[in-house]
Amino acid sequence: MAKIEGLSKRPRDEDPEQPRNLEPSVPRSKINSLLHGAHDKSEYQHGAIMKVSMRSFVTYEWCSFTPGPNLNMIIGPNGTGKSTIVCALALGLGGNTNLLGRAKDVSEFVKHGTDKGWIEIVLCNRHGSNIVIKRHINKNNNTSVWKINGENKTQKDVLRKVQSLNIQIDNLCQFLPQDRVSEFAQMTPQELLKETQRAVGGEGMLQDHQKMIDLWNEHKSITASVKGDLESIETNEKRNAVIEKDVFRFQQREAVLKRVRYLEIWILYAKYGLAKDEYNTVKESRRVYFAMFKQLQTEVAPLERKRGYDIALTEMEQKEKQCNEQKTLLDRQHQKSIQAMKAKGAAIEASEGEGEELRKDMDRLQARTQQRQTAISSLRRKIATQQELVDNSPSHEQLKREREEIQEKLSDVQDKIRASKDGIDVFQLKQTEIVEESRKINARLVDGRRKLDTLDDIRNRRLQQLRNQDNDVFEAVMWLRENRNLFQKHVFEPVCLELNIKNMSYVNAIEHTLRSHLKTFVCQSRDDYDIFTREILDKKKLRVNVIAPKLQELDLENYNSPVPPNQLRQYGFDCYMLDAVDGPPALLAAMCSKAFMHAIPITERSTIDFQAVRESKRFRRYATSTMAYTLSYSRHTGEAMDTAAQLRPAQIFTASVDQEERTRLIRQVDDMRSILEQNETRIRELTAEESAVRKVHQEHLEKKESLNKTKQELVALLKTNDRQKVNLKSSKDDLERKLKEPSSEEEEEKTRQALRKMASKRCKLTWEYLQIAKESQRLFSNLTVATLNRLQAYAELQATEAMCTEKAKQLKEMEDNYATVNDQYDEVKARAKDLLDKAKEEYNTLQQEDNEEFQALGKGVPLEELEDMLAGETAKAALHYTPNQSVIDKYEQRQGEIKVAREKVEIKEKKLTKIAADIEAIRGPWYTKVTDLVVQISKGFSNSFERIGCAGEVKLGEHEDYDKWCIEILVKFRDAEKLQKLTGQRQSGGERSVSTIMYLMALQALSNASFRVVDEINQGMDPRNERLVHSQLVEKACARDTAQYFLITPKLLPNLDYHERMKVLCIYNGEWLDENVMKWGRYIENQQRSKARRV
Repeated sequence: MAKIEGLSKRPRDEDPEQPRNLEPSVPRSKINSLLHGAHDKSEYQHGAIMKVSMRSFVTYEWCSFTPGPNLNMIIGPNGTGKSTIVCALALGLGGNTNLLGRAKDVSEFVKHGTDKGWIEIVLCNRHGSNIVIKRHINKNNNTSVWKINGENKTQKDVLRKVQSLNIQIDNLCQFLPQDRVSEFAQMTPQELLKETQRAVGGEGMLQDHQKMIDLWNEHKSITASVKGDLESIETNEKRNAVIEKDVFRFQQREAVLKRVRYLEIWILYAKYGLAKDEYNTVKESRRVYFAMFKQLQTEVAPLERKRGYDIALTEMEQKEKQCNEQKTLLDRQHQKSIQAMKAKGAAIEASEGEGEELRKDMDRLQARTQQRQTAISSLRRKIATQQELVDNSPSHEQLKREREEIQEKLSDVQDKIRASKDGIDVFQLKQTEIVEESRKINARLVDGRRKLDTLDDIRNRRLQQLRNQDNDVFEAVMWLRENRNLFQKHVFEPVCLELNIKNMSYVNAIEHTLRSHLKTFVCQSRDDYDIFTREILDKKKLRVNVIAPKLQELDLENYNSPVPPNQLRQYGFDCYMLDAVDGPPALLAAMCSKAFMHAIPITERSTIDFQAVRESKRFRRYATSTMAYTLSYSRHTGEAMDTAAQLRPAQIFTASVDQEERTRLIRQVDDMRSILEQNETRIRELTAEESAVRKVHQEHLEKKESLNKTKQELVALLKTNDRQKVNLKSSKDDLERKLKEPSSEEEEEKTRQALRKMASKRCKLTWEYLQIAKESQRLFSNLTVATLNRLQAYAELQATEAMCTEKAKQLKEMEDNYATVNDQYDEVKARAKDLLDKAKEEYNTLQQEDNEEFQALGKGVPLEELEDMLAGETAKAALHYTPNQSVIDKYEQRQGEIKVAREKVEIKEKKLTKIAADIEAIRGPWYTKVTDLVVQISKGFSNSFERIGCAGEVKLGEHEDYDKWCIEILVKFRDAEKLQKLTGQRQSGGERSVSTIMYLMALQALSNASFRVVDEINQGMDPRNERLVHSQLVEKACARDTAQYFLITPKLLPNLDYHERMKVLCIYNGEWLDENVMKWGRYIENQQRSKARRV
């Protein structure tokens, strides 16, 4: 007999805090013991739920029930509040609202029309008094007050107490609410392994697994970093190899320049050595001059003192004065005689001048006669020669005609030259215009390529992110790109690579909605799907998702939005999710089929008109800037229930590619390349045409030069002819003039008579001059004697002073010489010091390691040889090619980067060794535990499937990446099939439900959980599977010493297996209840009394 205990909405005339006033004819204890079975505390597992009470919670005004220690079947129509009980269990035991997949705030669980509500749960404590946990919820401020056994506590205290009882509300293997059933089915094999470890393996096993994941992620990160470093090293080495010749030449030149610098320093030292030798020489000269100067100073001093005294005592001055007076008198007399001599001499000279003039006249007359005869003879010979040249030269008219003909040819050639030059200029102008156009296009082409590289880099970054997250998917992508020829139609890569976000404001909502499809491959035909799964899943053993929607599902025209886009604003939305993405139409249609992108409105704002959305009943899912909502409605009451999920920052769609922009850029780049190629062809054509014109132009120039040369020769010949005729006429005129000149014989005779008269006069003047000269000679002799006497007196006077003056002069010269030598000394000293300072300054700039080479290069080498060496090295430096300094800087920078990268690689490899050792130390014990655990789960799972006539197996999926270790569930529901992996695509919804419940039952025997909750897991099962699963569930859940089990369902098949340890909880609740219907509680009690009497 089924045990039924009612859950009902509190009647309006009853007090929930007081027991009902019943008048049973049979004692309550007997009724309970007979119909319900008295459950002793010892029957419950430690931490099991013994009682649940709630008030003003969701659909319940008040409710209280006591579940059994084993299987509790909670049944009731949709909308009556079955899932509300699950919510009460989760929230009452410290869980958060996000565990339920419903409303975001706990205040939304308070019944409409009330401000407060509470949940109370009694947990079995087999070591003392039961534990009562109560949660008061305040709707106004969205807060909760916690109590344990009546004492105020915090939520953390409650969670610690719950965890101590091995209750894991957040583990889907223990607590599976209705709104998260699909989430459990969509749970990845990796997540299933983690949840399984946490449910039945304990936190220690999960922590070890997580440590290995963290260590392996670190190992992967470091390995990738090492790979990147090695690639960087290889890239830098390749780049450096390309410019090594330039660098070698640069290094050779640097070595030469270094030797040049060494030689310049050695030359400074050598010049300093010469300057020092000069300094020593000048220093010695300075010392000698200074000694001589001091010696002269000593000699001159006594003479200076003596000179004034001696002169004062002599009488030489008086004698000198007398001699001077006598000399003056004789000098006057002598001067008079001199004047007389000069007068006579002047007269003689005048006569001689007149005679000379006459003689010159005579010579001129004779010469003129001779010249006339010679000129006449010369002119006659010249005229004969010129007449012969004139007679033999071409005629003027003939030369003029030839010149005019050449000028006409020159004009014609000049016109052709101008035409060809204009043609060349036109070609060059066209080439310049094309080159300028190509330069501008090339700049735009470089910019377009850069933009394209930027857009393509976004897709590559996504691919690298995909590689880091799921290497299987990455390998499948690379395989697909290499083997597209195997497929009939285009197979789309994972959705995350194919789609682009138009507006990044919606990226979090889009990635959240598509999270289970981001890594999914989409085939457009079943044949392509079979090829892909055979190659990737079966042969390569890669774990990837692939779908092949039906043909009609790949047509966007088949998907209509709930309301037109222009009406979304009235609800607070911006657009549909489909409008915010860009991608291939077939792929977008597939996503509409799987993720309903065409029916999910989104907005950039954080709030919308929630009430209008609920009342419209048009939308089942929508998203704001921070939250994603799922909206459901009760079939009976029509009441709306929101399920909210916090949006996480996007991990893959962090950047998006504008496909229209990319297509436009590609088309633009192709167009520009085509234009550049056309321009190159035009340049070649124009160059060829220009060369042809330039060749013709050159021929015209050469012809012009030849004609000009001929013309110049003709012009020169004309000028010569004209000049010859002019010269002939001039010569004839000169001859005629010479012949007409008069004879000069009479003038010659008159000149001879004048010469004879002049000779007589000059003889007389000469005799008179001799007499005056004799008297002057006598006076001069007397003057000379007087002068000598005066000079003797004066010489004696000046003797002493002259000696002093000479000595003073010598002293002054010596002083000047000393000053000159001293200045030279200072100059040489300063120059030597300057050379030494420069040499030391340059030497101090050398590195310590350069000293040996420096010493070996110039030590002991003379200045001349050093200068020759410097000239040779300078010439070498000039011969060496000088690369761009930026190229050398890049080379040295890359060399430094290579060195640093190698050091990093060495450190990282040591760290990798340590991480590998740490992983191995953890892996051994953990692997033993997890394999034993999976074997036990597989055994129970297989047995359960055998009992329903199917096959099932649980395997541990191993992988190099510990984050990809997983639980692989293999199932077979038909004889003709092979064991296949349980996925969200291969099996039907009912098959997945069967597999889920079987897996949970397999965990039942291994888990020490206090209770389990499964909400509506049987939805979608066919009757046969549901009956078989129910039988096994009853058998296992009703066994002794098993955990408490809550199975919630809106419907059951008739004639199901029943066990006495089952407890069926029927929900009788809702506003549709008639007020006149008999109280459900009184009906139950009447039934209980009736059955008790029969017993």
